[in-house]
Amino acid sequence: MQIWLFGLGLAVGSFINVLSLRYDPDRFLLNTKVMGGRSYCPHCRNKLKWFELVPLLSFTYLRGRCRTCKTKLSFQYPLVELVSGLIFVLVPYFLRHSDVFGFFGSHLENPIGYTLLASSYTLIFLALLLISLIDIRLKLIPDEASIFIAILAIPIIILQSSEFNLTSGSFLGSYAGIFGLRENIWLNHGLALLFGVIFFLTLILITRGRGMGVGDLKLAGALGLVFGWPDIVLIIALSFILGSILSLPSLIAGKKGMKSFLPFGPFLALASLVVYFLGYDLVRLYFGLFNE
Repeated sequence: MQIWLFGLGLAVGSFINVLSLRYDPDRFLLNTKVMGGRSYCPHCRNKLKWFELVPLLSFTYLRGRCRTCKTKLSFQYPLVELVSGLIFVLVPYFLRHSDVFGFFGSHLENPIGYTLLASSYTLIFLALLLISLIDIRLKLIPDEASIFIAILAIPIIILQSSEFNLTSGSFLGSYAGIFGLRENIWLNHGLALLFGVIFFLTLILITRGRGMGVGDLKLAGALGLVFGWPDIVLIIALSFILGSILSLPSLIAGKKGMKSFLPFGPFLALASLVVYFLGYDLVRLYFGLFNE
């Protein structure tokens, strides 16, 4: 089963590559006129044969070069395919086997409930992968992608609602109870959405739009609806920490000034992934520092 999931993930990753590279901000994300047509080499424009389109294997066999013009191809192609394949395998696996997900209770024993939850989270992280690629290339986040993530929050909230309480319903585990707002799951996730929007709106107003974009605001709101309170607080905090760490080498080398515009979508996406897999462990480590 894992092998089939990985293979499907590789194929979806190939599609995500096409989406990210062909996306036109003036058209709908899945516009058929933009997406239609066979794949081709970005350098010589030669249309690719079927055996040049096998995820991972074609890139490896051709040694990362176009078969026709021999120009080096971007390493983005196999990397995105690999990441997508891992998302397909690891996200459902962690959902099934991690103790942090005890708040889903009986839903994990129900094949339909588990499939719906696993599919929702998998699609969310695939959407975040696409957002990251587009934001890096064009420095914008498509509204359609953020709306898609927000829609996927609905089945997740519904399936959690029956067992949501003070110590469950968060990727921070029992530590979530410290931050309150555990009485009603819809209120919890709604206020998390509001927190993400207000936080980034404040940054936009303070920096007059030079620090953050409206796309970041919309994405933060969508993530707040998915992850709830207080998870969204950790996601935002981690995104700034990761952004600072990963941009520091460029600042030191003088390649980017302090006023350089940095696409923030990838850091929100990476922080969301970290909270999904390591949120509980990070908070436990943090509070453990004060217990010694």
